[in-house]
Amino acid sequence: MVVITCIDVTGRYFFSAPLIGAHEMITLAMGIMIFLGMPLVTSAREHLTVDIMGGFLGPSGRRAQQIIANTVAGLTFILFAYLLWFHGIGLAEDLMITQDFEIEQAPFAFLMAAMCFLTIFVFLDHVGRDLTGKGPDYSRPAGGRGNS
Repeated sequence: MVVITCIDVTGRYFFSAPLIGAHEMITLAMGIMIFLGMPLVTSAREHLTVDIMGGFLGPSGRRAQQIIANTVAGLTFILFAYLLWFHGIGLAEDLMITQDFEIEQAPFAFLMAAMCFLTIFVFLDHVGRDLTGKGPDYSRPAGGRGNS
């Protein structure tokens, strides 16, 4: 994506000839990259987080906080998956394609919905592990917990 952007910008500003389809390629690649990575990042518990209360909570409080956060995130991803799936149906019914390369857009929406659906199961797994005590060790301070 960086190479495509550099070629596009160089062509646009120095030669008045932007790379045809650069915006499409970058947009599609970004969507694919983000949504394919979402289940992996969620599984590794590597999301960026702002932990304001973690220092004030004990191990059981931090565990409860994670259970609530993962439950809310899972419910949110149910909404994302639902909306993306029906958006994909609309794109398929209207035979929507990209402007330059005429690529069908519906499969990308369905892929994104499927990855959201997979991420829901990852959040459910996290909630289940935390409820049964098989999740990360919350007895250590929030900053020192690491990737576990």
